[in-house]
Amino acid sequence: MRALIAFTKKEFMESVRTYKLLIILAVFLLFGMLNPIIAKLMPELLPTFLPQGMDVTLQAPGAIDSWMQFYKNIPIQIVVQVIVFSGVLANELSKGTLVNMLTKGLSRKTVILSKFTSITAIWTLAYLVSFSVTSAYTLYLLPGELPNIFFSAFCLWLFGVLLLSIMLLGSVLFGNIYGALLTTGGFTVLLMLLNIAVKLQKYNPNLLASGNTALLTADMLPSDFTFSILTTCVLILLFLAGTLRIFDKKLI
Repeated sequence: MRALIAFTKKEFMESVRTYKLLIILAVFLLFGMLNPIIAKLMPELLPTFLPQGMDVTLQAPGAIDSWMQFYKNIPIQIVVQVIVFSGVLANELSKGTLVNMLTKGLSRKTVILSKFTSITAIWTLAYLVSFSVTSAYTLYLLPGELPNIFFSAFCLWLFGVLLLSIMLLGSVLFGNIYGALLTTGGFTVLLMLLNIAVKLQKYNPNLLASGNTALLTADMLPSDFTFSILTTCVLILLFLAGTLRIFDKKLI
């Protein structure tokens, strides 16, 4: 446990020194502020982009519009996170910088678990920043109560953890950044394709990233996400276990 804590601290410090943490927090903070502002200004801005003479009647923006922007923009932020941290293990594997630490007795499991812990913690912190800022600005600019707002946010957070776990698996499998990115992207596309099968939709982790607005409008209930959450948790554990197993046998 001591080694895990020490190596996790090292990962955090490296994220600070390489400005990765700063980049992630800045991006999430920026989008957190823009979500409600865009929702507030959209009815005024949209007519300027329409052809002359065309009139469109828009409803006054509400809290739901701000959160729709939040869930629309979070995938962009997840992509930034994955790109920034795609080399968290791949770079060390390609450069061989882990050899010295492993030969001195550092467990391979400790390496994987500490990296997963650090990137998940940074994702959680950045996500909370974006969620909190969006909440504050929405309450000020577009007040209104919405159901299931915290549960909806939890679902998308869990989906982000799933993508980080598959990214780490891709890093170990291919040993480079491109492999990590392609594995994550390929997995995301696979989930979208599986969503075509109606019978699989309630089990598909993709529901956690696509059903958020339906939760806020009460078109879906938290109970509708039970199987998707269970599937996601199982996949995270399987991906993490697979990463540990493959890395334990990998030549470095």
